[in-house]
Order: sequence, then C-alpha cells, then structure tokens
Amino acid sequence: MINQGFILTAAEMRAAEEAVMAGGVSVDTLMQRAGNGAAQWIWRTGGDSETLVLCGPGNNGGDGYVIAQWLLQRGVPVRVGALADPSTEAAKHARSLYQGAVTSLSEAKPASQMIDCLFGTGLSRGLSNEVQTHLQSLAGAAHRRIAIDLPSGVDSDNGTLLSAVPEYDLTITLGALKPAHILLPA
Repeated sequence: MINQGFILTAAEMRAAEEAVMAGGVSVDTLMQRAGNGAAQWIWRTGGDSETLVLCGPGNNGGDGYVIAQWLLQRGVPVRVGALADPSTEAAKHARSLYQGAVTSLSEAKPASQMIDCLFGTGLSRGLSNEVQTHLQSLAGAAHRRIAIDLPSGVDSDNGTLLSAVPEYDLTITLGALKPAHILLPA
C-alpha cells in the first residue's frame, strides 16, 4: 500500500516509482526528470560555481550524471568523482550521456560546490572508512554542499547516521520527503 501523505519510506518510494513505471514512464525518464529538476535548483542557487558531483554506482549516482550534464550544458565548470562504474541500466545510460570529465572518487579534487549523489534512499549500511574519508575531505573543502535525496550515510527510514555524515547546506529530495528528513539525528 502506498502512503497517501508526503513522507514515504524506502519501500513506499519504490512502490510509488514502480506504479509510475507500470503506467508507462521509464526509469530513464524518471531519472532525467529528477536530475534536471535538481540541477535547475542547484543552478538557480549556485550559479556557475565550479562544481564537483560525487556519483555512486546506483540510481542516485545516475541522477548525479544527469545533474552534471545539465550544468555542463549551461557552461558550469563541472566534474564527476565516481565511486564505481554504474551498476544499474538507468545509471549506465545516464553516464553514457554525460560529456564531461570523470575521475575516481579517490582522485577527485575539491570544488567550490559539491553535490553528493553517492547513495540515496534505501541505504542500509555505513560507508567504508575510505569513502567516508574522501567524502569528508571534499565536503570540508567546498563552500557549498548539497545532498541529492539524502546525505550519503543516512538511513532514509529512521534518520539514523550509519556513518559519519558531513554537514550539508541543502538537501534536494526526489519524489517525496523521507522519514530521515524530519527525524533526528539526520
């Protein structure tokens, strides 16, 4: 059953996405819409600030590639730091459309603005020490930090910090609020 409110658990969000896809909207289309919408917010509030987008292997990372391409097309100096190659078909497709530079997360250089698209809704384990270290370092060097859907390292259903989480200036949620957006400590 889908929650009729504005706050959805990870399972409810998956069910909502599946219902939309059952209606004929592809996951690629959903990803393009989500990424483009987030990119517009980022551009309106951050302008042409040098931007580093951190992309994970899943669909949150796919959203990141869409964001990076949208910003790149508007002349924003943007780079992607990838944790791993995309693992979902939609993320692979989004990566194939991105025309800018990609480095590994471990080689990513700081930028004035950092976008966290490493992990999103449904994360159930903490980040590795290596990923935490890189994320904290890159976030600490950025003047502006934005998380897409949820900060990486947060449990979306209960707000638990699964690992150390940098302080973010803005979180852009996709689809609906998650319990973590209103629960402590997240």
